[in-house]
Amino acid sequence: MGLADIFKSLLGEGGVTLSNQQGFSHAADSDGVNFYLDKTAYTALLEGKGNSLQKVQMVVLRMMQEQGIAEPLANGFHVAAEDVAGTDQEQAEILRLPRRFNMTFASKIGGRTGNSGFRIDLAVLSESVEVPFTRKGPLLFLTSTESYRLTPAELMGLMAWERHQNLLTEQRGEAANLRMMAELQTAARSGMRIDLSHFDRLDVVVPENIGVIATRLPDGSLMLSPSLGDGSTPDQLEKRWSQLDIGADGGVLRIDNRVVLLEPQKMAAIKEVLSNKRIPADKVAEFIATPSAFLDAALVNLDLGFSIRVTGIGKLQHMEFGDLDNRKNDWFALDSRPAPAEIIPTLVQSEEDFVRFNEVYKAAKEQGADSMIFSGEFIDISDHVRIDEQLKKVERSLVDPETDLPSDEEPSVGPKERVSVLLHDADEINSALLRKASEAKPAHEPNWGAYARQPFPHQREGVEWMLGLLESAVQDDHGDLYRLQGGLLADDMGLGKTYMSLVTVGEYLTRQKVAERAQKPVLVVAPLSLLENWEDEVNQTFKGIPFRDIVVLQSGRDLSRFKVKGAERESAQLASLIGEDGVMADDAIRYALSIGPEAGVHRLDMDRRLVLTTYQTLRDYQFSLCRIDWGLVIFDEAQNIKNPNAAQTRAAKGLKADFKLLATGTPVENSLGDFWCLMDTAQPGILGGWGQFRDSWIKPILSAAEDEKDEIRRKFGAGLREAVGRFMLRRIKEDQLKGLPSKTIHSGVEQPKGGQQLHAAHLSVCMKGAQLQAYDAVLNDFRARRATEDMRGTALAALAQLREISLHPRLREETKLMASNASEARANMAQSGKLAVLLELLDRIRQNEEKVILFMVTKRLQRILKLWLDQIYGLDVAVINGDTAAVAKKSDELTRKKLITVFESKPGFNVMIMSPVAAGVGLTVVGANHVVHLERHWNPAKEAQASDRVYRIGQKKDVHIHLPAVRHPQFDSFDVHLDRLLRGKLMLKDAVVTPEAVSESEMIQSMGL
Repeated sequence: MGLADIFKSLLGEGGVTLSNQQGFSHAADSDGVNFYLDKTAYTALLEGKGNSLQKVQMVVLRMMQEQGIAEPLANGFHVAAEDVAGTDQEQAEILRLPRRFNMTFASKIGGRTGNSGFRIDLAVLSESVEVPFTRKGPLLFLTSTESYRLTPAELMGLMAWERHQNLLTEQRGEAANLRMMAELQTAARSGMRIDLSHFDRLDVVVPENIGVIATRLPDGSLMLSPSLGDGSTPDQLEKRWSQLDIGADGGVLRIDNRVVLLEPQKMAAIKEVLSNKRIPADKVAEFIATPSAFLDAALVNLDLGFSIRVTGIGKLQHMEFGDLDNRKNDWFALDSRPAPAEIIPTLVQSEEDFVRFNEVYKAAKEQGADSMIFSGEFIDISDHVRIDEQLKKVERSLVDPETDLPSDEEPSVGPKERVSVLLHDADEINSALLRKASEAKPAHEPNWGAYARQPFPHQREGVEWMLGLLESAVQDDHGDLYRLQGGLLADDMGLGKTYMSLVTVGEYLTRQKVAERAQKPVLVVAPLSLLENWEDEVNQTFKGIPFRDIVVLQSGRDLSRFKVKGAERESAQLASLIGEDGVMADDAIRYALSIGPEAGVHRLDMDRRLVLTTYQTLRDYQFSLCRIDWGLVIFDEAQNIKNPNAAQTRAAKGLKADFKLLATGTPVENSLGDFWCLMDTAQPGILGGWGQFRDSWIKPILSAAEDEKDEIRRKFGAGLREAVGRFMLRRIKEDQLKGLPSKTIHSGVEQPKGGQQLHAAHLSVCMKGAQLQAYDAVLNDFRARRATEDMRGTALAALAQLREISLHPRLREETKLMASNASEARANMAQSGKLAVLLELLDRIRQNEEKVILFMVTKRLQRILKLWLDQIYGLDVAVINGDTAAVAKKSDELTRKKLITVFESKPGFNVMIMSPVAAGVGLTVVGANHVVHLERHWNPAKEAQASDRVYRIGQKKDVHIHLPAVRHPQFDSFDVHLDRLLRGKLMLKDAVVTPEAVSESEMIQSMGL
């Protein structure tokens, strides 16, 4: 049962009666809906004095605000039309929005789509009578009092229709008419009930991505054209671009019997390609190596690669921008014979290869290519049946390595000898670099008196490690194959990586000055949400700031100061630089940022300047930024450059610097390929090429037997750490912060001896009453049906039910969960064994006047628990549950900071509810010293990161992590199974072998479902 159902069950039935309570008023406008109270009532609500309905509405609106959906007003909130349309029924009931529109739209279509007289009239079909309507934002009105809430599909369709209605007659060309009909059909397919007559048969295509097709011209240059991924050939498309109104936000193409609907972002991508259509022959290699210098990767999906053909040849060949193997390929050998599909098993030998091959193959098919390149080999993909057969063969061999492997073929001697030579060279480079790094020591101690904060011992050690590598890098010949170039600071979260990095920068500038060397500018690349944090850290780290100034190279800050007047982003301006003869004009501006002495006082690359920027800006202005001779480049949250094929990774590798420092607490997020890419950016050559790394480190793990995988992963993780030696520094808080209070993990589930967690019997209770009955009912129903039905897929639904019942048995049942006083709230919580345990725990924490964070994922539970705890403890519990995308929005960051500041500033006991997903980058809550994971996250790394929000430098109290659980009287419960699986995957001390998430299939198997 949802929270709205709870309220509905209370209307007129005793208890807290909400029907006569005054909640937020709402009024629709053209942009959305305003929710508001009069100022007196709103002020009282902020002080915790509002009625029950207002309080729960405030919970919903604040949660929407934290997600970036609701904007605060002086006495309420504004929610955009699209977001109101997208609210679920539960939220709509709470906010007292009108019910969903439940009727059909009737249409009258007149004229031909090719004529300006074409039009369509819409009306609502109510009891077989056509009724006119009006729309305000997300609400549809039949009369002044009868209103309905539109669905997202209905809103999209009506907005498209209204745009067309408002066009002047001369603007209603075939393109505008087809676009409107295509948008209405798309809305119909998404759920809008509308009769479109014969237009229902219109074949509407909405491209997922816009890619690139390149035609090789006789002079060696390339002619680019957009690819829609709908199977259209280049010749078909070339004849259709003239249909588009390039100045419009969106567009539509008619290709044979298909209508391709182009949303504004896709339209922008097409304009981007068409405005950069010619790549001269001498720039082709640069285009392939760094396509984002020519095309905006934020618009055009460059990760898909591109397809290329020679004029007069119909066949297309799919290529990738760059190559993980770093091989020198003949990109345009289109007349060579491609290898047959049977070569695929020799090229795809790991799960990572398999995933990557499928990505490239899908992109090649979307672009209509007949061949593609993978791992340096051209492959014929014209016969999709043969390709699929080979992929199935590969898939079987990955599951069982003994399957489909030839037993009577011996590899030739030649390749073995060649590989051994390559390995020998790589090992020689690796050994020389490791030896150099082990001998790298700083010349003298840092001048710690110049810093406002004195270091912890581990920070002193970290700075000395960085300075040792840095001084060697500065002194080395930059052309030396064995030159030290950078390092990976992989310390655990909360150990002060930013502080150590800034001290190293300060020492670098000081030592350059003493040695009478140039005090080069310093670049920090970080996620948008952390730029402000870097500015704050500078002020807190130095007694006297060593920088000339700090530049935030970002839109809305300092980017406009350094952009060349009249110049666009570098990729956007490239087309205008090339003349008709394919030669770049002598007087053309190549760089979009003011760089070099010719820019005078307006140059970006001033000595002693600290430049802060984002990964997006690095990608968009990489030509200019790669031209600068940086002293240090620091990549914060360096996992952002873990993908070798991503444009921002190539830009990062192209930066010129005395030293590159990569800082991240999670150098492996998805696979060991992430680690190779980070190390290859910090210190090229230390782990060899991608092919060698894959064969040496990844394949042995993937080919290991299932029961050996964890041990193999640990073994190879340790081996990798040894292989990178002093180029990586990794410490964890528990080992380093001796002055930090203790951290204890208390689990309600019995633990094996020697484990990281302590068994705490008070955190566990046996199910009983309604909770036990509901739990058993799900199990019994599933087992009874399994005997007679195919239950594949149904097991997931049963698993979700068991998880929910373990939280509270009546989250989805009709019952009176709302409470009029604290004792009723306690009684409602006591219906769940887990929440009863939580109450006892919170009472103890309150006695000690300490603060606690409650982590849970289910929003329904977050809302109702906030209301109960507010009632019981007289609090205004803050809820932070925004998704990951909200982290990058500055406004959301400020909202979270404000909530946390209010939470920490309250003396004594306080409670905050969070989602572990929201507890991400840059969030510190050392005011709390208790954490309760009421609902466990499937990924132990996410859970640990959430816990570590309170266990950081600045924490003064002992930290306690509580893992409550409910047991079943006869067999292991959901909580017990999940705890066991999470425990088996916990290997957080190893930086290069991170824990995997518990899969739903593992959970199903463990519970016997």
